[in-house]
Amino acid sequence: MMSITVRFYGLWNLYLGFDRLSLQADSLDDILTQVEARFASQLRGKLQTQGIKMDGKIQDNSIVLLNGINLRNLKQATLREGDVLHIFPLALGG
Repeated sequence: MMSITVRFYGLWNLYLGFDRLSLQADSLDDILTQVEARFASQLRGKLQTQGIKMDGKIQDNSIVLLNGINLRNLKQATLREGDVLHIFPLALGG
């Protein structure tokens, strides 16, 4: 298992009450599953109090970067010790 830093920005930072934590993971899927299991219900609850419904997973409602590269642009992502996963909420409003 590797130690991965997960950083939250914007509303996610505000709603969770912290901006970073360290998690142990073997793969990118593992870290994303841990983030979903630990924080999705709290984020959904906070958004719901604002009248916003969050469908899907956190990663479906966020821009997720691994070491500064959007996951959607990565063909393959292999985690290494000390990697940083950045999670930004999608922009809301209009």
